[in-house]
Amino acid sequence: MAVADLKTKAKESFKRKRYELAIEAYQEYLKFETDDEEAMTGFLEAAEKLRETRGKSLFGGMLSKVSIGGKDPKKRMAACLRALAKKPDDKGVLMTLGAAAMEANAFGSGVVAYKKAAEADPDDNEPWKRLGEALGKQGKIKEALAALTNAVSINRRDQEAQKLRKNLAAEGALKISGFETAGSSRDLIKDKKVVEELEAEARIQLTPEHAANELDKIREQADAEPDNPRIKVRMADLLLQQGDEAGAIEQLKAGLAIDPANYELSVRVGDMELGKYKTAYRTAKDALQAAPDDAAAKSAHDEAYQALIQASLKEYGRRVQEHPLDLPERFRLGQWLLQSGKVDEALAEFQQTVRDPSRKVDSLLLQAKCFEKKNITKLAVKKLEEAVTEFPTLASAKAKTIYYTYGDLLERSGDTDKARDIFERIVEEDAAYKDVLDRLSKLSS
Repeated sequence: MAVADLKTKAKESFKRKRYELAIEAYQEYLKFETDDEEAMTGFLEAAEKLRETRGKSLFGGMLSKVSIGGKDPKKRMAACLRALAKKPDDKGVLMTLGAAAMEANAFGSGVVAYKKAAEADPDDNEPWKRLGEALGKQGKIKEALAALTNAVSINRRDQEAQKLRKNLAAEGALKISGFETAGSSRDLIKDKKVVEELEAEARIQLTPEHAANELDKIREQADAEPDNPRIKVRMADLLLQQGDEAGAIEQLKAGLAIDPANYELSVRVGDMELGKYKTAYRTAKDALQAAPDDAAAKSAHDEAYQALIQASLKEYGRRVQEHPLDLPERFRLGQWLLQSGKVDEALAEFQQTVRDPSRKVDSLLLQAKCFEKKNITKLAVKKLEEAVTEFPTLASAKAKTIYYTYGDLLERSGDTDKARDIFERIVEEDAAYKDVLDRLSKLSS
């Protein structure tokens, strides 16, 4: 069979819902054509569909990681595909696949791997950073800058991400200015303003002197282009660098008024508004800790906390209403609903967010908490059982926490035999974990 026929076979098998055959055909095809973005996407989609039809394997992906190694990047890619066939959202394997693809100059496959890794854990800046790097290799400057901006917003201290973003912005500026095709220096000079604008926007952190100079220029631009929201955003960034948070919020709101459909800008405004409530709550919390018997401090603490809850419910409720398929935002809304005592509404959100692979376990834990608050203990136990199956071993701190929570509920619900088994597993792994040794001793006696 010709190599191209393997890809055709994979597509046909996927259409007929014969996902296992599709996976095998894609794997075979990608051995020969390592840099095929469409095929890599198809492979991961087939693996995800197969897992949905069969259910998650208890050890899916874990055993395969052991064999991922060697000097040949193409062989490492093949090993990653074998592991991902069982667990397509394994962030560690996806990152390994991306790195191997980049080494093999298979930039399209690298992009797919890093995108999937970023979806699996959107709060980790490393996949976003590598995605930006891979997109840059493809020459997709605008998309690369967007990914790197995400990386920097997650971790503003990441110097590598800042440098990558700055270099890509400079590269984009050269392309826009016509450097690669200019016939004379005069051709370059006429678009110098474009270059300067891109280079300025690429700077994440300026010196105070540069920030002041840049702010003067941006103010001039704002006067000349009062209906340009991008200028408002840039001014907000510069004001933030000077510590003027109120001024920054004002500029962002002005930009949003010009472009009310800009959801990302509305999220940024919302985050900054919520930041004020969070700061007020932290201040009140510190004051209460310093004077725990002070009634006024207690009252101020409670008032600040309730204000934060209400503001968060309003902001995340708006986001979910505008983007109902955004599971991370639904998860945050569910957390605040639970904090506010709206258990039924919170449960409804967590029943949606359990579909997000990166938040599945946390969603199950919070569902269990909701059911327990409703005194539906049997369902609470069931949700914790589901969470436990995600951790075949207790090698991580999170696994031990989940097992401990499960054992605690089992004991409180009267199932002492099961509780003892769970605590025994924790003791075998880490006898110093919390009070698990004492609890096991009591249950055993």
